[in-house]
Amino acid sequence: AGNMFDPSTIPQCDVIFTKHVLCDFSDDYVVQALLSFRSALADSNEGKVIIMDAVLPNGDDLNGKWNAAVSFDVLLMLSGRRGERSRLEWSNLAKKAGFVLEYVLATSAVTVDLAV
Repeated sequence: AGNMFDPSTIPQCDVIFTKHVLCDFSDDYVVQALLSFRSALADSNEGKVIIMDAVLPNGDDLNGKWNAAVSFDVLLMLSGRRGERSRLEWSNLAKKAGFVLEYVLATSAVTVDLAV
């Protein structure tokens, strides 16, 4: 364990795994956390950060269809929490921290997709 915003508290590792954490923070805090993760990875070029949060479809991908993750996102926003992000938003945040979003694996759970 450690403070995800302070890389000195995160032990050196090859993989960092988060679940239902980063969706609660603003974009600036997410970038700060990702930069800390990058510092903690033993090999910053080969290490991985695995994020398990819902990944919303990009706007054009919906084509007027109902989507459970989007409905859940609206609930989060109404309850005062930050909300979920689209694949494009995750990709942009990753890029700001020196990462590349390699892929998103959809799961059967509404609130969990796997972003690597």
